[in-house]
Amino acid sequence: MPKVSVIVRTKNRPDFLEDAVQSVLAQTYRPLELVVINDGGEDVFTLLKALVDTTDDVELNYVAHKQSQGRTQAANAGLLCATGELSIFLDDDDYFDPSHISKLVQAHISVFQDNNILGAVHCRARAVHIDGQGEEQLLSLQGGPLAQDQLFYQNLMPILTVLFPTRVRELGTTFDDSIDLFEDWDFWLQFNRVGHFHFIDEVTCAYRIHLNQSGAQEQAKQEAAYETIYSKWLPSLTHKELTLLLAKTHQWHELRIAVLQDQNTKELSRIGDLHSFALKTIADKDQDIAHLTRIYQRVEKECQEKEAALKSEQKKGLDYEHYQANLREKEREIQRLRRTHPLYFLYRCGKSVIHFCRDLFKRHN
Repeated sequence: MPKVSVIVRTKNRPDFLEDAVQSVLAQTYRPLELVVINDGGEDVFTLLKALVDTTDDVELNYVAHKQSQGRTQAANAGLLCATGELSIFLDDDDYFDPSHISKLVQAHISVFQDNNILGAVHCRARAVHIDGQGEEQLLSLQGGPLAQDQLFYQNLMPILTVLFPTRVRELGTTFDDSIDLFEDWDFWLQFNRVGHFHFIDEVTCAYRIHLNQSGAQEQAKQEAAYETIYSKWLPSLTHKELTLLLAKTHQWHELRIAVLQDQNTKELSRIGDLHSFALKTIADKDQDIAHLTRIYQRVEKECQEKEAALKSEQKKGLDYEHYQANLREKEREIQRLRRTHPLYFLYRCGKSVIHFCRDLFKRHN
């Protein structure tokens, strides 16, 4: 199987970086090379070494810039250092699902490698926001099949969704140093001149949307980046191609809206199903509680009845013991009366006289 180089650009985000690297180590695919470009940030080699040492089948290729050279230069440095036959980028605040690389490689082998075609495979990604409690909130799904010339209008491929042959660097496909935003879009446009793209309808990775980055300054930066990309690439189109592209943009825009509506509908349906399931679960639990309450009440009643019966038996036992004690006391009282009654004294004396006379009579005879 071809070795895959995962290129990670990072700068002073060790917590995010650890999550990203963990997602690489969790990949079901091997062999892998982890290429980390530290663009002038705090040293993270110790962190990376500790993570990679937990497995023996992932190579670590670490490069640290003494001073920050920017996103584009960091991407070029990673692409230059990669030793795998295939490469894929992963920003330090994003992550892969465990099957991500495996599914992309399988598609690349069957579509391009077996047919000796230079091509890249891409898939969908989840755009997510992580809240303060660490909960992931799905914002949208990004990525999709590319129509002809669609790349001239918009970038449908988040950088972590595309697996491409590393050797495109020898064909002059590198990151443009003059572009600091949308540099991956420019890279895909360059690749589009020498290779092909193949889409697989899988959602196997996620990239974070940092909501605090919105605002006028970010909007102005994006507008400038769009102007840079369009100024570089649209002049390469003929007037007819440009006219057709403009016409298609309306279709792609409507299609994008339809896709978003479909995603929203599915998400609302999923939430509705979860709500219905939750209500049913609560109703079932209420029935279970009512049933358990009835059982408890019946058992409680039986316990009370048994306790009453036991107390009754105990009372009978106490009454019997009291009766026996009274009887013994009366017998002792009778014995006492006998010993102290005058007739009892005469009875004892008469009995003695009778015994004396009987003995005297026997001796006389």
